[in-house]
Amino acid sequence: MRDVYICLVCATHCLPPEAMHYGSPDQPASKVHCPTPSCTARAHDIVRATGLSEDQLAALARRAAGLEGEPRTRRTVRPARGRRATSAPRTARTRLL
Repeated sequence: MRDVYICLVCATHCLPPEAMHYGSPDQPASKVHCPTPSCTARAHDIVRATGLSEDQLAALARRAAGLEGEPRTRRTVRPARGRRATSAPRTARTRLL
Protein backbone atom coordinates (compact mmCIF):
# COMPACT_ATOMS: atom_id res chain seq x y z
CA MET A 1 0.00 0.00 0.00
CA ARG A 2 1.36 3.44 -0.94
CA ASP A 3 1.42 6.38 1.41
CA VAL A 4 -0.50 9.56 0.71
CA TYR A 5 1.42 12.70 1.62
CA ILE A 6 0.32 16.22 2.53
CA CYS A 7 1.71 19.36 0.88
CA LEU A 8 3.06 21.67 3.60
CA VAL A 9 2.13 24.79 1.66
CA CYS A 10 -1.35 24.23 0.21
CA ALA A 11 -2.38 21.23 2.40
CA THR A 12 -3.50 19.09 -0.52
CA HIS A 13 -3.17 15.32 -0.53
CA CYS A 14 -0.36 14.11 -2.83
CA LEU A 15 0.42 10.68 -4.20
CA PRO A 16 3.90 10.91 -5.70
CA PRO A 17 4.95 8.22 -8.19
CA GLU A 18 6.74 5.17 -6.82
CA ALA A 19 9.95 6.15 -8.65
CA MET A 20 9.84 9.54 -6.80
CA HIS A 21 10.31 11.61 -9.96
CA TYR A 22 7.87 13.08 -12.48
CA GLY A 23 8.59 11.98 -16.04
CA SER A 24 12.35 12.46 -16.04
CA PRO A 25 14.98 12.40 -13.30
CA ASP A 26 15.22 16.19 -13.68
CA GLN A 27 11.85 16.57 -11.92
CA PRO A 28 12.17 14.84 -8.54
CA ALA A 29 9.07 14.22 -6.44
CA SER A 30 8.95 15.07 -2.76
CA LYS A 31 7.06 13.89 0.30
CA VAL A 32 6.48 17.42 1.60
CA HIS A 33 5.13 19.33 -1.40
CA CYS A 34 2.94 18.92 -4.47
CA PRO A 35 4.36 19.42 -7.99
CA THR A 36 3.18 23.05 -8.18
CA PRO A 37 6.26 25.31 -8.65
CA SER A 38 5.20 27.84 -6.00
CA CYS A 39 4.68 25.08 -3.43
CA THR A 40 8.05 23.58 -4.32
CA ALA A 41 9.95 26.78 -3.56
CA ARG A 42 8.06 27.57 -0.36
CA ALA A 43 8.33 23.97 0.94
CA HIS A 44 12.11 24.05 0.51
CA ASP A 45 12.17 27.24 2.59
CA ILE A 46 10.07 25.55 5.29
CA VAL A 47 12.37 22.51 5.38
CA ARG A 48 15.43 24.76 5.63
CA ALA A 49 13.87 26.94 8.36
CA THR A 50 12.76 24.05 10.59
CA GLY A 51 15.99 22.09 10.35
CA LEU A 52 14.09 18.79 10.10
CA SER A 53 14.46 16.33 7.25
CA GLU A 54 11.77 15.93 4.60
CA ASP A 55 10.87 12.50 5.99
CA GLN A 56 10.34 13.89 9.49
CA LEU A 57 8.22 16.77 8.21
CA ALA A 58 6.18 14.41 6.03
CA ALA A 59 5.46 12.19 9.03
CA LEU A 60 4.43 15.21 11.14
CA ALA A 61 2.13 16.51 8.39
CA ARG A 62 0.53 13.08 7.93
CA ARG A 63 -0.10 12.80 11.67
CA ALA A 64 -1.56 16.33 11.85
CA ALA A 65 -3.92 15.55 8.94
CA GLY A 66 -5.09 12.36 10.64
CA LEU A 67 -3.65 10.01 8.02
CA GLU A 68 -1.22 8.34 10.41
CA GLY A 69 -1.34 7.26 14.02
CA GLU A 70 -4.45 7.10 16.15
CA PRO A 71 -7.50 8.91 14.79
CA ARG A 72 -8.30 12.18 16.47
CA THR A 73 -11.62 12.30 18.25
CA ARG A 74 -13.58 15.31 19.34
CA ARG A 75 -14.08 15.73 23.04
CA THR A 76 -17.70 16.14 23.96
CA VAL A 77 -18.34 19.17 26.10
CA ARG A 78 -20.78 18.52 28.89
CA PRO A 79 -22.54 21.36 30.65
CA ALA A 80 -21.66 21.89 34.29
CA ARG A 81 -24.06 20.58 36.89
CA GLY A 82 -26.84 22.91 37.78
CA ARG A 83 -26.46 25.08 34.72
CA ARG A 84 -28.89 25.37 31.90
CA ALA A 85 -27.69 23.99 28.55
CA THR A 86 -27.06 26.49 25.81
CA SER A 87 -29.75 26.93 23.20
CA ALA A 88 -29.04 25.36 19.82
CA PRO A 89 -29.09 28.27 17.38
CA ARG A 90 -28.05 31.30 19.40
CA THR A 91 -29.71 33.64 16.94
CA ALA A 92 -33.11 32.14 17.71
CA ARG A 93 -33.20 33.64 21.20
CA THR A 94 -33.06 37.39 21.09
CA ARG A 95 -34.81 40.10 23.02
CA LEU A 96 -36.93 40.88 20.00
CA LEU A 97 -38.67 37.49 19.97
